[in-house]
Amino acid sequence: MFYGIGKFISGLRNFVGGMNQQFSGKLPALMVMPFAYFIPFAETISGVLIFLGLFTRFGLTLSGLLLIGLTFGLVILGQAPIVAHNLQYILVNFVLLWFVDMNRYSLDSLFWRPSVAGFTT
Repeated sequence: MFYGIGKFISGLRNFVGGMNQQFSGKLPALMVMPFAYFIPFAETISGVLIFLGLFTRFGLTLSGLLLIGLTFGLVILGQAPIVAHNLQYILVNFVLLWFVDMNRYSLDSLFWRPSVAGFTT
């Protein structure tokens, strides 16, 4: 959430220009520029949704897809240590998505109380 807000504060064009410059010669700008414009919005929206626990499944899915895209870009750049960190984040995101139905302390469970098979509430 705060990464996305930070990108808006520092300037969206600066961030997109830096991404385009970083990937020049490795990926076409036609692929980099739309994804670079999408990143701050996706980070902010998914972070707010996960933090509030509102539409948690959608927020976790969005953040997982974003992490996969970012990891792909880091593999292209050859930044192995950061790829390892992102894979850890993807694993945590997957576990959270796996157990999202058991989340009792969220706005989702307050508004839509799903019954989880095998568990008593």
